[in-house]
Amino acid sequence: MKKVVFLLLFGFLVSCNSNKTEQSSPTEQTLTEIKLDSLGIENFFADSTLKNISASEIKDLTQNLPDTSLFAGLDDGFLRLDSIKKAGEYENYLSKLDIGMYKDIRGVHFKDIKLSNSASLKLWGFDYSSYEACPYSNGKVVFISKFVNGKNVECVPFSYYHNWADAPFYENFKTNSVFDENAKMSVVEYQVSGGLDEKDKEYTNKATVKREFKMGI
Repeated sequence: MKKVVFLLLFGFLVSCNSNKTEQSSPTEQTLTEIKLDSLGIENFFADSTLKNISASEIKDLTQNLPDTSLFAGLDDGFLRLDSIKKAGEYENYLSKLDIGMYKDIRGVHFKDIKLSNSASLKLWGFDYSSYEACPYSNGKVVFISKFVNGKNVECVPFSYYHNWADAPFYENFKTNSVFDENAKMSVVEYQVSGGLDEKDKEYTNKATVKREFKMGI
């Protein structure tokens, strides 16, 4: 009888331990479809529970962001502002803002997604704005960074909007984006630009660009 009780207790403990090791971390999720447009991006960044990203994390997350990206250089701007804030000089920096300088850049972490035992994705983003004078720019962007065996192998702008103006010229970008359960990304980018031509006549250009690619598992 004692032997039977011992075996039952042993089996129960093994079962509990097995269930415990199979659970994911609280922030880690499995791959499900994600749809984001400009309103969805606003809702993302409005979440006050989101974790702010540190300078050391930014260096890792942006490691493979192409130099040709619309958002290239935001990482350097973030790191500079982070250093100024840590030194207690941010108010002084704001008092001396000038044309083309970033007013603020905020980096936030949205979620981690497990693809396999060795591969994972991190969804994160920047909220940025420059000095309120021409040229002026602002926007929000959600990136997807892919890690394999803990190493960043890819960083892609997933969903975003970006506004730029230097009167009388302007340029706006916004997207409708889908990331499906097979790790396939579809981005439809809407571009609008305008200004005055050499005869001081107003003009507007519109374009739609579609991109599809897979962040392979």
